[in-house]
Amino acid sequence: MRLTGARAVAAIAALIMAATLATGGCGGKPATQPQGAAPAGQEIRIGIVPLPHYAHMWVAKKKGFLDEELNKAGYRLKWQPFGLGPMVSEAFAAGHIDMGVMGDFPAFIGRAAGTDYRIVSVASTGPRTLALAVKKDSPVTDIKGLKGRKVATTKAAYGQKLLHLLLAKNGMTTDDIQFVNMTMDDLATALVRGDVAAGVMWDPLLTRLEEAGEIRVLADGTDIYEAYAVLMASGELVDKKPAAVDAGLRAFRRGAEYLRQNPEESKKLLLEDIRMPEPLLAKIIGKFNYDDRITDKFVADMQDTGAFMGKIGLLKAPVDVQAFIRRN
Repeated sequence: MRLTGARAVAAIAALIMAATLATGGCGGKPATQPQGAAPAGQEIRIGIVPLPHYAHMWVAKKKGFLDEELNKAGYRLKWQPFGLGPMVSEAFAAGHIDMGVMGDFPAFIGRAAGTDYRIVSVASTGPRTLALAVKKDSPVTDIKGLKGRKVATTKAAYGQKLLHLLLAKNGMTTDDIQFVNMTMDDLATALVRGDVAAGVMWDPLLTRLEEAGEIRVLADGTDIYEAYAVLMASGELVDKKPAAVDAGLRAFRRGAEYLRQNPEESKKLLLEDIRMPEPLLAKIIGKFNYDDRITDKFVADMQDTGAFMGKIGLLKAPVDVQAFIRRN
């Protein structure tokens, strides 16, 4: 039976809350230490969030690829799940983790605030996982129809950039709408209730509301915004223990390949931590690209993101993008 209105919103809120819970474990015993590696058994603390954005990383953990690659390099894993992305940023700032995942926006905000970390790979891209949507029965049929209306998203998150790009593509700016800063939880309720005309949201909320028949997508990031999530490593790890960074990257690539070749088994593994209905998880994972390569396009996109964030006042200081990104 289809859920509507308040029942749908309650179900969505429960889903989001469940998706923030996770369990973790430590790695096995280290293998023989190669020349130039750290002392055998030195711990590498990796912060992770239970979201489909990082599905291949969870697969790498659960299949033992992370333990294996780190052990071979002379390290052991400490897997540290966090309920929300901002908690990973806070853990980096406090020196509590060595590697971790987050969106490109929080990565820039932390760097500008003085956190000593660098982007070491792309975690995922998903242009279709981020979209500007309206209520299913909204009279608005295109972006120009939002002029003068309330449009919401979370400030200082990547939905803000998509909103700016979509408005610009249609000859508009945020001055042409009533911008409202909202969390995803609040946006789900406000949009379904009709308190706002539209909102930029991302998965898993986006697909969940679509599947419930509550919203209609006006435009997503296709051909305009990649919606990057990134893998970060502390400056100390990058400078003094590059073998650990490389081991982690090898493991995550193995996870991505295993996910591609064994989707059914991978889904069952992921459902233990990324808690949502299996069909929903499968649909969302299908929207993501887990290619980790740092390309010239990625660097250019990060330069554009840094410039955009600086222009709208989200950064405390300019970020040197070339120094911020580690390229092999």
